[in-house]
Amino acid sequence: MAKRINSSRIKKNLTYTIVEAAEELGISIATIRNWIKQGLSIEKGQRPFLIYGTDLRDFITVKAQSRKFTLQENELNCFACKAGRQPLNDAVTYTPQTAKTGRLCGGCGTCGGKCSRIISNAKLPAFAKLFEIHFNGGGAP
Repeated sequence: MAKRINSSRIKKNLTYTIVEAAEELGISIATIRNWIKQGLSIEKGQRPFLIYGTDLRDFITVKAQSRKFTLQENELNCFACKAGRQPLNDAVTYTPQTAKTGRLCGGCGTCGGKCSRIISNAKLPAFAKLFEIHFNGGGAP
C-alpha cells in the first residue's frame, strides 16, 4: 500500500545524500534513486551525490499533485481503477461519518471494485437525484 510522504520533514536550506533523504522521509534508498531517474535533480559535482532540500520538497509536492483528480458529480472514487467511476447500476449505500458528512459506497461500473465518496449531508438531496441511495441503519439522516 502506498503511503503519503510528509515533505515538511525536509529542510529547505539543507542538502541531503540519498541515504539521508531516504532516512528522513522513512522510505527506501531505491525509491530516492527511482525519483532521480524520474527527474529529481541532484548535485553531481562530488560524491556522495547531494540533493537540495528545496528540490526534494518541490519534487514530492509535484508528485503528490499529479495523483489528484476531481470527481464529476455522478462519480465515486474507484480504489482499483484509481479514477472517478460511475457506480454499478447507479446504486450506492450511504453511511453517516460525522454529524455533517457521510460516505457513499458502491461497486465500480467498469471493474466491479469498491467505490467511495465522502459528501456533505446538505448535498444528499442532489446525490439522491443521481443515484439510488440505500441508507445504512434503515433511514435517511
